Amino acid sequence: MNKKGLLGGVGIVVVAAALIGPRFAGSQVEDTLKQHVEALNNVPAYTAQVVSFDRGWFGSTATVELGVDFSGAFPEAEQSEELSFEVVIDVQHGPVLTQFSPGLGLASLEASSKDEGLREFLDWEDETPFYHMVGSVGFSGTFSYSDSISSFTLVPNDAHQQISVSRYEGSGEVSSDSFSYEGVLEGAEVLMEVQAVSVGEMKVRTEAKGDLLSIMQGGLYESEMSMQLEKVTARSPDDVDFFNLEELDVEAISAFSDNEKHMNVDMNYSMKSFMFGDTHLENLVVNMAFNNLDAEFLRAYNQTMQTIYDQGPDEMEAATEKLVKDSLPQLLKAEPEFVVSEFSGQMEPGNFEGDLSAKLVGVAQVPDNLDDIRFWLSSLIADASLTVDKPLLKWLAEQQLLSTMRMQYPGADEAEMQKMAEQQAPMMINMYLQQGLLTETEDDYRSEFQMEGGEAMLNGQKVPLGNMM
Repeated sequence: MNKKGLLGGVGIVVVAAALIGPRFAGSQVEDTLKQHVEALNNVPAYTAQVVSFDRGWFGSTATVELGVDFSGAFPEAEQSEELSFEVVIDVQHGPVLTQFSPGLGLASLEASSKDEGLREFLDWEDETPFYHMVGSVGFSGTFSYSDSISSFTLVPNDAHQQISVSRYEGSGEVSSDSFSYEGVLEGAEVLMEVQAVSVGEMKVRTEAKGDLLSIMQGGLYESEMSMQLEKVTARSPDDVDFFNLEELDVEAISAFSDNEKHMNVDMNYSMKSFMFGDTHLENLVVNMAFNNLDAEFLRAYNQTMQTIYDQGPDEMEAATEKLVKDSLPQLLKAEPEFVVSEFSGQMEPGNFEGDLSAKLVGVAQVPDNLDDIRFWLSSLIADASLTVDKPLLKWLAEQQLLSTMRMQYPGADEAEMQKMAEQQAPMMINMYLQQGLLTETEDDYRSEFQMEGGEAMLNGQKVPLGNMM
């Protein structure tokens, strides 16, 4: 074949791809949309329906009605807590993309919410969609997108309350075996007659391994999720802060082990500072983990929660109890473990730190009476410790005594109760020392606890099992 014929053949292929490709891409877009709508209908509290889908050769337009039912979260509400609205999706078919997200790929799209059904509850800038998304689907099927929610205020049903939420922006990527997403909320403000609450910037991030459709249907998956909250402040009408939280970080990591038979979940919390009334806490760290969780039990739990979401409290309790009873032997066979690797913080009088591990072992068969405390203690291996600086424990003892006296003697002189608490706190601590509940060093008080084989030890002294029940 000569060069001219070869080039002509290539040209025909290119033209055919440009003409036929869009039609093929449009069919794929429609199928994918219907799959995700069907999956969303299986997620508790959500409904979805394709109202219309107009497919052309080079582009398509779809209208999807979305609904969110809050009645499960607010069962005491007298009126319906359901919110519904429509989302319009405009799609350009590939392979050549010139709209929304230009480039090469299967499709590019733009989605935005219609105003109908939303402005009854929310108020935001005119001529601006409440929700907006732009994205594209590559030849591999990976969907990359960015989305945003406009700043809005809740339409008040109470003249003494106003809620305002700042703009939100995010971006994500969904493939056949993973998805990721990160977003930023600029802040929020709640104004009430008795107080004003302001929320600073909040960032969220998630990375997950698994098929999104399977996950939406209750499937189990590995993931890393995090949230960072800049601050939360509550002020009185005279502009005095009575609650303040700064730099709260939350991280959750779940991972399979033993060929996906078990799952480990790490939960890590940190907070720079916390103030509520006279309580001031700084540099709080809590790192905990749930290990050796049976994967089949977790899948069954997810499925049960999806099934019973909209049922009454009695039905939900009965279904949960049945699940636990039926699955408990399998769950305990894996020897689940709870660990607090770090629990520490600072208060003005001093510091504290502690740790904990607890594990159920050797449970081959559960008792008929699940309330048999002696059985569970005999299968428990536990190790815990707590260290508190001396000035801090004295202050905590004073606060406990003050709380008791305020309940017993309402209206009593506060200065007198404070003086009594300061006098009695050392006696209380000394009593704990004599009883063996605490040990003492030059700078702090400590307590250590171990349990194994049905025997408990507190600070090196054996504790009768009967005292634990």
